Amino acid sequence: MRKNNRSLLPADIQKRQFWAMTASETSRVLDTDAKTGISESEAKRRMRAFGANVIEDAKGISGVLILLNQFRSPLILILALAGAVTIAIAHYRDAFFILLAVAVNVILGFYQEYKAEQALAELKTYLRPRVRLMREGHEADREAAMLVPGDVIRLSQGDRAPADGRIVFANDLQMDEAILTGESLPAIKTANPVAVRAVLGDQRSMIFAGTLVSQGVATVIVCRTDLSTELGKIAALVSKSRREETPLQGAIRRFSLKLGFFICLFTSGVFLIGIFSGYSWLEMFLTSVAIAVSAVPEGLPVAMTVILATGVQRMARRKGVVRKLVAAEALGSATVILTDKTGTLTTANMEVSRILPFGKMTEEVLLGSAILNTTVLVENPDDPAAKWRMSGRAIEAALVRSAGTRGIFVGDVKQEAAVTGFLPFNAANKFSVSLIRRGQANDFVFFGAPDLFIRHSSLEKKARVGILRSIDRFARSGELVLGIATRTAGAHEKGDLSKSLASGRVTFEGIVTLRDPVRPGVRDAIRRVEQAGIKTLILTGDHRGTAVAVAKDVGLPAKRENVLDFSELQGLSEAELKRRLPQVRVISRVSPSDKMRIVQAFQQAGEVVAMTGDGVNDAPSIQQADVGIAMGSGSDVARDVADLVLLDDNFETIAAAVQEGRQIRDNIRKVLVYLLSGVMDELFLIGGSLAAGIALPLNALQILWVNFFSDSFPAVAFAFERGAGVSPLPVKKGGKDALFDPLTRFLVLFIGISSSASLFFLYWILLLAGFSPEIVRTFIFASFGTYSLFLAFSVRSLEQSLFSYHLFSNRPLAYGVGIGVVLTAAAVYLPPLQSLFGTVPLPLPWVIGVLGVGAANVAFIEIGKWIFRIKYKLSR
Repeated sequence: MRKNNRSLLPADIQKRQFWAMTASETSRVLDTDAKTGISESEAKRRMRAFGANVIEDAKGISGVLILLNQFRSPLILILALAGAVTIAIAHYRDAFFILLAVAVNVILGFYQEYKAEQALAELKTYLRPRVRLMREGHEADREAAMLVPGDVIRLSQGDRAPADGRIVFANDLQMDEAILTGESLPAIKTANPVAVRAVLGDQRSMIFAGTLVSQGVATVIVCRTDLSTELGKIAALVSKSRREETPLQGAIRRFSLKLGFFICLFTSGVFLIGIFSGYSWLEMFLTSVAIAVSAVPEGLPVAMTVILATGVQRMARRKGVVRKLVAAEALGSATVILTDKTGTLTTANMEVSRILPFGKMTEEVLLGSAILNTTVLVENPDDPAAKWRMSGRAIEAALVRSAGTRGIFVGDVKQEAAVTGFLPFNAANKFSVSLIRRGQANDFVFFGAPDLFIRHSSLEKKARVGILRSIDRFARSGELVLGIATRTAGAHEKGDLSKSLASGRVTFEGIVTLRDPVRPGVRDAIRRVEQAGIKTLILTGDHRGTAVAVAKDVGLPAKRENVLDFSELQGLSEAELKRRLPQVRVISRVSPSDKMRIVQAFQQAGEVVAMTGDGVNDAPSIQQADVGIAMGSGSDVARDVADLVLLDDNFETIAAAVQEGRQIRDNIRKVLVYLLSGVMDELFLIGGSLAAGIALPLNALQILWVNFFSDSFPAVAFAFERGAGVSPLPVKKGGKDALFDPLTRFLVLFIGISSSASLFFLYWILLLAGFSPEIVRTFIFASFGTYSLFLAFSVRSLEQSLFSYHLFSNRPLAYGVGIGVVLTAAAVYLPPLQSLFGTVPLPLPWVIGVLGVGAANVAFIEIGKWIFRIKYKLSR
């Protein structure tokens, strides 16, 4: 262990040209050891001097700005102007309530938006980048934020560099530096120093924060962290504070503005008609403003934000972290899930099942050769193998653990073999290879797809056929079959290891099989997803037999017509592939380019595709999919492009996230129906009364009271709706905009026109019948204030009958309706509010009539739902 003999300060490294130094010079300047790293105590001292390795994201919108943004709403501005006018003309009572309406709406909007911002900020803490770090000679998996200059880290394919660093060892290392240099091709990296004047793109001995390891492995000494990195310098210059608006929220906002413009035109006409009908300009001005404000669903954007944020929080509690808010709703529209196998459908807790040598190697030597080609980190090697904490690929971890239980330790094997070169496994090569030195001999040890090694071996035809039959038999039983091969390396073969297999005949040494059991709850999760109208496909790089065995275990059809193999897929044209897709449930031996092709084919067929993956090569198809899903244990690049990250790598979490997405989508549709169905209420009541030449049934204060105080609470409470269940109807193909579907549009128009028109005609008839105008107007006000509250219970499900679910299971909604009823009753029966609103106490028969109006309104929507249920059954 190296002893640090001086204090390293930020000034020591700011202007150092590490790319031009040798690795040993870098170690001396940073006072570290490339093999053992620095001590924990020195790391703590440097953390105090340099700070945490965190490039702060653009700060979320501040509370003050959220508050000020509430006044950007045209509706709030109109109300504020109306309040100012009423103050100017000494109508203080009206001004008080108008300004109170402004305050309540602003406070409600501020509270919900601030809560949504806090929820999204909290979700970021679920995904913290980690790194393999060497401290005091021990390698451990730590948070990247703990890095300080002088730390020694190890990087491999798929990792994102957590800081700027000097390479001290590199094997086939290539870095994607497009985010810094704009170069589309990966940069080849080396441990050799370069010229002092080398520009950023030519500094091949350096890695930079934020860049991606596209190939190879490396050991790196950290030189600069946080804002001192090249990426940090850019982040400091480009500070973003603009809040992201989801397409869904944008669509709702544009819809509200268009509707508001139409309502303003209409209410202007109402104002002019009222003036010509003999009403004072002040009364008509206040009434017109109240109509305009109440008719436009100004609470819709707030309700959308609350619904999305609440749904995202629920997903997080179920181990699914949504990285993009709009993806929460998009999940509910998915019609196809393309899932990998290992870790998602299975436990990813593999164990070695068979060790079968075909050459001269013993089982122990064969297994030792296999673990030579692993990059697993064992954090507690002194503990029993069954209790080892390991990071790395699941297959490699299983091999290392199984070898450890047999007394074969990966550290000892690699020390004896003297690995001088290593190429990690990748999907393109389908194998990993180590170049080892034993004495004066150099040998290649290959590990990967056995059929590939057999094809490059010198085995006779009969032996090949026998081994391939055994491999097929094992694979069909659900085992993962991996092969080991060796070849003596020529003196000149120390360069590109990816070509080592094709450079000569190999000796096929044997196979190792592993079994990965299916997760216990996956079969039921897939059944639930299928019942919701979502098709599940398995895409895997494994053998056809292994994939088919897993498909059967999880309940997917796995007959000949349901399975495609790599060789068959390559022979299909685009048209033929589209014809096969409806029946296909398993695609084996699939490559990254094939995954992209399959995603695009489904999308062209009108499907909404959710795609899972964990590797670097999965990133393009994850990004191409409508909903990209990455494994929490996967590569940084896969998580970066994903919409949803599974913290537990479990398909059950996908099913839960889809269910939450469906619930979010349904809750948004409910809010649309609830708020938009009342848009025409005031237009029919006020406009109809003016046209009929009768007294106005509602005044401005009554309209504002109902819309801002009575109806607001139930609208927000739909965010917590879960009791009525998720829509059983599958999303229509190509129907990404499943919110304004025919049912939603029909219910909005049917309820809006029927309830508004019936309430106006009821008012007209009651006046013609000679009832007291004060009683009639109070009755209409009470009915207007409560019938939409009763409607909320029916809107809890847009497909199911009101009697098919527990009426009060959504407690926030029940409380919201209760508050609305109390507020309306207070305006009718409390003497101070009676004089304020111009109401009179309603006798019991009239109260029964109010309840009757509410029941009739509920009946309207139930009839509408019944019509659509019948239509749906007839169409099937």
